[in-house]
Formats: sequence, C-alpha cells, structure tokens
Amino acid sequence: MYEPTHHSDAVVEENINKPGRNVMFLSADWCGDCRAIKPFVQDIKDTISQTANWFDADRDENLAVATKYNMRGIPSFVLFEDGQEVSRIGHGERLTPQQVLDWYQSTQA
Repeated sequence: MYEPTHHSDAVVEENINKPGRNVMFLSADWCGDCRAIKPFVQDIKDTISQTANWFDADRDENLAVATKYNMRGIPSFVLFEDGQEVSRIGHGERLTPQQVLDWYQSTQA
C-alpha cells in the first residue's frame, strides 16, 4: 500500500514551483476515499513520474498550501506547470486509478 511522503509547507511549495510538470497527490490519513485509492497510487505514480515530478501533500499537515490553492476535496491530484496550476481531479469523490490516468493523459499536449 502506498504511503505518502510527508513534507513541510516549504517543501511542497518548492515542488509546486519546480520548472516543468509537477503532480501533487493531496490526501489525509483519516480520509476513507484516500485509503480506498492508496493500493493503486504507486502504479499511478510510476506512470505519471515518467513525464512529471511527483510529490505528496497532506491536507492537514499542509493546510496553508491547501488553503492558498483552494484545495478542499481529497483525494486530489493537481498538475502544476512552472508553478502554475494547470488542472486537477478530485473534489472529495472516490476516484478510480483509470480516472486519474485518463485525467493525466488529457493534460498532455
């Protein structure tokens, strides 16, 4: 089962602002839908990491970042390019791995 890496707000912001494509997985330990997708997150990460930097954020531990970017629903996957949000999926609903991969594929030109 995938275990997200915990980061400070500063490290999350650094990852958001890295040049290129950066995908954030936003979750929380108490979130049932987050737990439901965790068995599949490593496969999602392996696929996305071929073309983007991947990093994790925790909705509670990184509340300042989540608030700044108006991220309320979890689990969420958020794509940033050169520090700007491009797209996101997940607004509090249960996601399937295929939905996440289809979303990411749709963001590639």
